Amino acid sequence: MIIIRGTKKFLSFININPEVLVEDAGNMSHLSEWYVNLFYLQRIKCLLFTHGSTLFSFVVTPVRKKDADNLQDLFRTGLSKAMFYNKCPGEMIEMVLKECDGLKYYKTNSRGILASMNQMVSDAGFWLTKAVENPVALADAELNNMPTKMLKYKTPLEQFSELYGFQADSKGVREFIRKESEENLDLYLERELGKDIVDDLKGATPLRIAQELVYQAWESKYVHEAVALAHKALSICPQCADAYNLLANETEDLKRQTTLYLQAVNAGRLALGEKFFEENKGHFWGLIETRPYMRALGGLQDCLWKERQHDNAIKICHDMLRLNEGDNQGMRYVLVRYLAKLSRYDDLERFMESGDYKNDFVAEWVYTRALLWYIKKGDGSPANTILNKALSSNKFVPKYLLRRNFQLKNLPDTLSMGGEDEAQYYAHELGHVWERTPGALEWLKRQTIKN
Repeated sequence: MIIIRGTKKFLSFININPEVLVEDAGNMSHLSEWYVNLFYLQRIKCLLFTHGSTLFSFVVTPVRKKDADNLQDLFRTGLSKAMFYNKCPGEMIEMVLKECDGLKYYKTNSRGILASMNQMVSDAGFWLTKAVENPVALADAELNNMPTKMLKYKTPLEQFSELYGFQADSKGVREFIRKESEENLDLYLERELGKDIVDDLKGATPLRIAQELVYQAWESKYVHEAVALAHKALSICPQCADAYNLLANETEDLKRQTTLYLQAVNAGRLALGEKFFEENKGHFWGLIETRPYMRALGGLQDCLWKERQHDNAIKICHDMLRLNEGDNQGMRYVLVRYLAKLSRYDDLERFMESGDYKNDFVAEWVYTRALLWYIKKGDGSPANTILNKALSSNKFVPKYLLRRNFQLKNLPDTLSMGGEDEAQYYAHELGHVWERTPGALEWLKRQTIKN
């Protein structure tokens, strides 16, 4: 008897009310416990089955409504194919299938397994939608041959084989994946990029080919397609920093996002080489090949700040400004924001009063500089002079600062200099710094009335 723990989507597909199910499977063996989730790829129903003890997984697609009445045969066929694709010996396949003499449904009871399955759905998306030949075979092989933290960095295939007393033929499976992938690559690239671009890429480096796939991913309307393209880019060139950047941007898990951006930084640095850093420091952004690395640094510092690794985030901001003094990414404003929020006013003064940015006229810079001098010297010169410049740069800022505790529900994608959206954003980010500074808002109000 097989224990099936289905997600709500799956249970709805087979017309079972989850409220009537229980979690406890009693004395039934956990060795026969499988989780199943239903997901869609390009409007096609797919099922992902995952073994509870080993994470061994397989995909069944396409799935039709009538299959809900014949799920046991669907399960047995999918499992036998997956074991075949993963080079499991015939004796093992026979042994496992003997257990599949019936299905009984229960509620899911492991968030860890469900989280792993969510990642598998993303990973399987590439092979199911992009592989030219035998995509299910490649998906099943890939899913079961990736070391997993939950399994102490063993692969699902290794764990599943050991459970039944057999040794996994991991080398044979990896050779199968390599062969299938190489045979598919040219057809895949032509399908995704078009024949003209593929012709232009003949003789190109793996990094350039991978970057072209990322450009294609940026234009995709569908997240799963973009993620699949990023994974393919990394399979072609592991030094493609923008592929990691894209994957980081598509996850909501902060720890995973930080890890991906760190991988992007390392990949970008390897791709450029240490000599490149020495020769081009100061004008990085002007060189197209540096931008994936610089985007990775920007993403990483943002994650580190959210994780309260403030010193590391600030260090990266300084590093980015040294690499690109023209500051096309606006890191000077991020740095000013961080130092002000942490009340590091001596550091803020050293940064704002030296270098090429001192006379910056953007609201976030000039209003913060005015507040800095009010904190340092109080009401009078130079604080009043700088605040008058700030009022000229954006007259709307006082309106939102004086509201106190002003917060935006959604942050804007772009800002118009001198506009109300810029003022709202500034109040959202640094309004609390003004509020906690004794007398600052009263001083702002007096100076605003004078002007």
